[in-house]
Amino acid sequence: MKLKFLSLLFMLPLVTACQLISPVFVDYNGVRMDVARWINTQPLLSMQQKRSLVQLSKAQQRLYRINEASESIQQEIAIQNAVALQCARRNVSERKIRQLQDQVLDENRQQYLKVPNQQLDGLKLDPTTVHCE
Repeated sequence: MKLKFLSLLFMLPLVTACQLISPVFVDYNGVRMDVARWINTQPLLSMQQKRSLVQLSKAQQRLYRINEASESIQQEIAIQNAVALQCARRNVSERKIRQLQDQVLDENRQQYLKVPNQQLDGLKLDPTTVHCE
């Protein structure tokens, strides 16, 4: 009994240290601070899952200004968003994706996602252009 308690006491700082070190392995550059903090504090996510959420977050953040962009830029943003969404779906549950979208796009999520979906109508993503982080 005492041995289990001591081993648990020894392991606790290691777990905490791993959580503090994790930002080193995930590049949060270009992600809003509140969203990066949310991603980093999600329990039980692997580094790959966090990278997928970061990639999706960067793409989704660009949706705020999509209505102000030219047609070609709108299409570029839509493709980037679709690629990031496809990459995220490989590694993360739909529930986590919706939670991330709630963090990034708040209550106007459907409004922001409408333009990229219109831009992608009729377009098929080339699998060779899909690059996941």
